[in-house]
Amino acid sequence: MSIRPVTTSSSTIFEKAREGMGRSVRKHNKAAEEVARGDFGPNPIVEMANAEAMYGANARVIQAHHEMLGTLLDSRG
Repeated sequence: MSIRPVTTSSSTIFEKAREGMGRSVRKHNKAAEEVARGDFGPNPIVEMANAEAMYGANARVIQAHHEMLGTLLDSRG
C-alpha cells in the first residue's frame, strides 16, 4: 500500500497553507497602510485582526502537517 500526500486541486495541503499565509500577510499590510494614511476607522483594525487569525490558522495547519510527517517517518523506522 503506497502513501500519497493529500491534495487539493493539484497542490498539497502544505502549499495551500503557505499560500494562505502569504494572502494573510498581504491583507495585513494593506490594512496597515490604511492606518498609516490616517484611517483609524474600524475596518482596517478589523482587517488586521482577521489577517492575524488567518495567519495563525494556516501556521497551525503547517505545524500539524509537520507533526504528522514526523510521526509517519518515526513509525517507518
